[in-house]
Amino acid sequence: MKRILMTTAFALALVAVPMFAQTTSTTTQRQPQNFDFASDFLTIPVAANVPGLNGTFQTYMAIYNPTSSTIPVTVSVYDGSGTRRDATITLNAGETKTYQNFLSDVFTGFTGGGAVTLSTPLSAGGTHNNRIIATSEVRTSGTHFSTPVPTLEFAGSSSRSFAPGITVDSNSRTNVGCFNQGDTTNTVKATVLNSTGAAIGTQATLTLPPHAWGQTSITTAVTGGSVQFDPTDSAVCYAVVVDNSTGDGRFISATEYTP
Repeated sequence: MKRILMTTAFALALVAVPMFAQTTSTTTQRQPQNFDFASDFLTIPVAANVPGLNGTFQTYMAIYNPTSSTIPVTVSVYDGSGTRRDATITLNAGETKTYQNFLSDVFTGFTGGGAVTLSTPLSAGGTHNNRIIATSEVRTSGTHFSTPVPTLEFAGSSSRSFAPGITVDSNSRTNVGCFNQGDTTNTVKATVLNSTGAAIGTQATLTLPPHAWGQTSITTAVTGGSVQFDPTDSAVCYAVVVDNSTGDGRFISATEYTP
């Protein structure tokens, strides 16, 4: 079973729908429980550097090396066409590096959205001990209001997955997105289920080139429903429910279920 995670409210040229939403409180910000692992390969399903209504939506990231050795980290970003860009970050033993606008800082002014992977080489003897820890969130530029985007250690598959708890009405909107981890074009069907589990409304479809990321909006009205994802190749998917009045977003990871 894959662990799938993400969030925020930005409008991409690829799909002009807001994805992540920032908290509006000036005193607090919500933090999810952290179930991440130190690993030699991590996936951040979505990152952003995109102009928005009240500023630029940008990904803040912190990367920590808990080991006693210097580690080179290969960082890759995959955009909506599946184009991959690589960069290298070197972390000394015990060092933490932070980035206020990760995509722009590491990939020299990159704008848009995409999925990010972090990988390290095998350690001595071919073991996987060159492990790192990363945290990520999307912020509005000039603020600390954010939507956390947890990292994935485990790859997705082509199995059906579900994101429960979505709402689409006059007060809330829902967007869905996926990162195609496969080597072939991946057609992901997103079906809206009502609270009784019945399929309703119009099915959304994401057609993703190999290793591409994308998102779209759900147009079917529903309260307390779910999204069922059916990919044709390996993918990690999610939903984000956004409050239309406050812009506050709630991230929902899609979880695989195969009877």
